Amino acid sequence: MLKYIFFDIGYTLVNEDRVWEQRCKEQAQTAEAKALGLTPERIYQEIVQASLRCLPQYRTVIEKFHLHETAPYRHELESLYADAPEVLAALSKRYSLGIIANQSEGLQERLRQWGIAQYFSVVVSSWDCRAAKPDPRIFELALERANCQPQEAMMVGDRLDNDIRPAKALGYQTAWIKNGFGGMQVPSSQDQKADLEIRTLTQLLEILA
Repeated sequence: MLKYIFFDIGYTLVNEDRVWEQRCKEQAQTAEAKALGLTPERIYQEIVQASLRCLPQYRTVIEKFHLHETAPYRHELESLYADAPEVLAALSKRYSLGIIANQSEGLQERLRQWGIAQYFSVVVSSWDCRAAKPDPRIFELALERANCQPQEAMMVGDRLDNDIRPAKALGYQTAWIKNGFGGMQVPSSQDQKADLEIRTLTQLLEILA
């Protein structure tokens, strides 16, 4: 029986399109990138290719071109998906909700700013616990804090490598929301195949309701 639903943040609850557009622009403006002739479009496509190979997206590009100056991730450009508040409100009436996410400092404050902090009883961020997905420890810590068994939990995320595969390996139920870079990925083995495939949070609500 499903008791707990855990959500990723980026491209799951939050649209990051403007973040990555700006980050690629800023990276292309660095002296190193200019010397290599890297355009924003080229950097973006390199991120896409890293995603398709289930590699760390931005870090892979930085390492490939031996870049030392990296453009910042601008949280202020994130935007909550329009259906997120309504879906979270409805799901929270039937299930306990939590967060498992690779995030920088200040996640709790960002959740409050988006107006959704009240829906989550467990928030596990890589910044706070010093373990990052796909490390199984971050998923295990979430279960421990939720007092929940893996088979009673579902992980909802956009990435096969960071969300679906590690959660499924521990016994979670899984829902792949096919947004952003992660939504371009293709399962290469059974351990990457999610129990549910969805395009929107509203679809998740329709299935679970």
